[in-house]
Amino acid sequence: MLASGEKITLEESHVLKHDDRVRTFLSIKMPLTLTPGSPPSLCGISTELTEYLEMQSRTHYLAYYDALTGLPNRRLLMESLATTIEEDGQNRPFGALMVVDLDHFRLVNDLQGHASGDQLLINVAEQLRQALDKDAMLARFSSDEFVVLVNQLDPQQEEAAAKAERIARQLMTTIHQLRNSRSLPISASLGLALFNGESGSLDAVLQQADMALQQAKASGGNTLRFFNPDMQASVLERANLEADLHHALARHELELHYQIQVNHKGVTTGVEALLRWYHPARGWVSPAEFIPLAEESGLIIPIGDWVLTQACQQLARWSQQTAYAPLTLSVNVSSVQFQQPDFINLVEKRLEQTQAPASRLVLEVTESLLMREPTRVRNTMLRLREQGVRFALDDFGTGYSSLSYLKRLPLDELKIDQSFIRELLTDKADAAIVDTIILLAVSLGLLVVAEGVETQAQLDWLKGHGCYRYQGYLLGHPKPIDDLFKEKMPRR
Repeated sequence: MLASGEKITLEESHVLKHDDRVRTFLSIKMPLTLTPGSPPSLCGISTELTEYLEMQSRTHYLAYYDALTGLPNRRLLMESLATTIEEDGQNRPFGALMVVDLDHFRLVNDLQGHASGDQLLINVAEQLRQALDKDAMLARFSSDEFVVLVNQLDPQQEEAAAKAERIARQLMTTIHQLRNSRSLPISASLGLALFNGESGSLDAVLQQADMALQQAKASGGNTLRFFNPDMQASVLERANLEADLHHALARHELELHYQIQVNHKGVTTGVEALLRWYHPARGWVSPAEFIPLAEESGLIIPIGDWVLTQACQQLARWSQQTAYAPLTLSVNVSSVQFQQPDFINLVEKRLEQTQAPASRLVLEVTESLLMREPTRVRNTMLRLREQGVRFALDDFGTGYSSLSYLKRLPLDELKIDQSFIRELLTDKADAAIVDTIILLAVSLGLLVVAEGVETQAQLDWLKGHGCYRYQGYLLGHPKPIDDLFKEKMPRR
């Protein structure tokens, strides 16, 4: 500095006396102009930056890395992926984005505590990191979701797909070999999307990988799925259907059809209200397609209220007609609808508004509902039972409910699922299940209704084994209310 006569600014590292720690200083040094012949002099000012730089490093770490696993976080991954995708795409090799989601991770937290869950995530992160090449990027995307970014796989899509699949299979095997501290088996679902310079935006690639993951999880988990255009078309179709469903009520596209229930003497004892949707462009939309969509989107709440109102109005009209007054009317209640805090008040309000006889209203619930907050479900059922409302357990035998619930819950009916009736005469297992359900219902004092009766032989078998209520195409197809009793009036 003295030789040049210029000011110098630089960072310096020093170890001070009695201190082993390396400290960093910002030093500014400048020459001092004195009278000719005087000794050369300088002025120096050093400011310690050690804590500032450490804080800056810590801030950067918190901003870009996951505190639990030490992996890059969502922000750093997104920035890296954006940079990768935005690079010049001319003849660029394919890369792969993989979204890895641990199956049933919530059970680890629920059954063994969050400390066990955190340790599992740390172990998964470490094992995945060791299984990947150094040029692959592994990030923790959310609670139990990890994302792998692999570049430069192969210029040919088929070869790139094969290489990506091998990597993905290795990751799934690595996770499957893990067990947490209490030997709970671990598995993962994986969605995979390839990309190159023509793959579109960052959001498009992420969406594709996520759609593939959802397909893997829908297949039962512990599996791998590739994104493909058919999958995207299916998702778009589903989104369009949901958008149309939002307007179905206002546009009067929803209808109730009714299917009769008959006893062993051929007497019509009741009907079940079944929701139907006639789309102006698509025609009749299958309930198996739009009802799950309504439940996932929350639309089942206003739709369910509309169904309940229509059913109560019909019961009120029948109560004024001697031939129809004894009929019961069954309405399916979604678990989403049943769990609403105001469900009891809603049912009571609709009964009061329509003056429908509560004792003729049967609410059909599923076994899956009984597994969720059983105490609350029981209290709700008891409150409505006090009003006279009856309950049927629908699709019995297909869920996982404990038989103790049948004893504790105020049920009136068990409905045998049609999947057991279909092979009743040819499958000994189905026959044994149906026979057991009938005996169980009788022992608990419950009415048993067989759904899906389509042949006289099925009907005769059921009669011979003590089932005296039936519903199915043999007895009557679902019809609009105006056509329901045109051919067959209920006999008393």
